[in-house]
Amino acid sequence: MKFFSSLLSFAFAAFIAWPYVHIYQLSTAITNNDQPALEKLIDFESVNKVYKQNIEWKVNNTVGGSSNLLPESMRGSAEALAGALGNLAAETTEINPKNLIEQLRIIDGSPWEQMTFAFFESPNSFIIRLGQLGHNPIHIRMTMQDWYWRLTAIYD
Repeated sequence: MKFFSSLLSFAFAAFIAWPYVHIYQLSTAITNNDQPALEKLIDFESVNKVYKQNIEWKVNNTVGGSSNLLPESMRGSAEALAGALGNLAAETTEINPKNLIEQLRIIDGSPWEQMTFAFFESPNSFIIRLGQLGHNPIHIRMTMQDWYWRLTAIYD
């Protein structure tokens, strides 16, 4: 019984530590500009899908919304222009290893050094915050895919 509880405790500790190992690997790959490792650690299809959804949401909810910054006569034109530009940006924007490295190099130091929060959101989802709250931090979501933690979303 003692052996079984020790084994179970070890398995639980390993599961808790597992995403942190992948964060460290991701940080090392970004610091060393290791694109093959980044492609293994990042699901670029999922990252691009979420990134495009965020652009579309920002466009649809920034201009016009519930604020009265623009006169009513200008609001419709501004919404149409912002929608067209937002859709163009969403369709033409794509995150690849080079873009990701540039985006994450904005922070001072390596991602491992700038990590201010990292913990499970659910058993198969892990949230990471790079940078301090109130100073435009970057949030990253890692999801377990085929028993491997991969970066699946970036929120700026």
